[in-house]
Amino acid sequence: MNTQREGFATYFTTSPQRITKDLEVPATVLAIGAHPDDIEFGCGATLAKWAERSCAIHVAILTDGRRGTWNPTQDLLALAVSRQAEAQSAALALGAQAPLFFQQIDGELRSTSDIVLRLVTLLRSIRPSVVITHDPWKRYRLHPDHRVTGEIVVEALVQARDQSFWRELSLPASRPDALLLFEADIEDHSETVEQRHLKAKARALACHRSQYPSSYGLAPETADATDHLLPHLIEAASQPDSAHLSERFKLITDL
Repeated sequence: MNTQREGFATYFTTSPQRITKDLEVPATVLAIGAHPDDIEFGCGATLAKWAERSCAIHVAILTDGRRGTWNPTQDLLALAVSRQAEAQSAALALGAQAPLFFQQIDGELRSTSDIVLRLVTLLRSIRPSVVITHDPWKRYRLHPDHRVTGEIVVEALVQARDQSFWRELSLPASRPDALLLFEADIEDHSETVEQRHLKAKARALACHRSQYPSSYGLAPETADATDHLLPHLIEAASQPDSAHLSERFKLITDL
């Protein structure tokens, strides 16, 4: 991993504008989501693909997900506890390590020096080759947590790569090779996946039982949502001009 760039040249380079496909399988990935099921929706099949090829998958979730319900009588703190357990099961289904929970209040996420420092520490400790998160620049995005998560990650990436920030950490600077943004405003990169990877994604999403009524349109007592979700995931991963299934992202390599 490069830890330096030729400063002047950086201003005259951009990420590829052509459509790129399939990064080299990274040794280590850090996926960062706003809520307990965002990573599964955004890149679950890609993570499952890389996990089966011996990539170490790390997951960080910034909010507690307490507002993931339309039920006005729901105990919100109890829901947050449930969603944390669901996220742990979902990570296992994808082949990821146990999630790190930042425990910020759902719907009230803000970029603060404390949360940026925590993420800088994580980046410098894990030293991921690839970071995956929300696109903070997606137009007309209503959910502030998604936008703010992307902003926090970008800010932390910039500080993690520069040794002049947070010298007190005594951790060397770290710069990933690539940043992948899901739910992207402009998609210019695809990761080819197989149906088995989408099935792993469906199994991971099915772990989020608390979200069945609000996100999946299912009764809470549904035995297994995997079979319900898989056809929808296959449809979303299909493209008219390709015989392959894929998850699509914005790729940034000028980091």
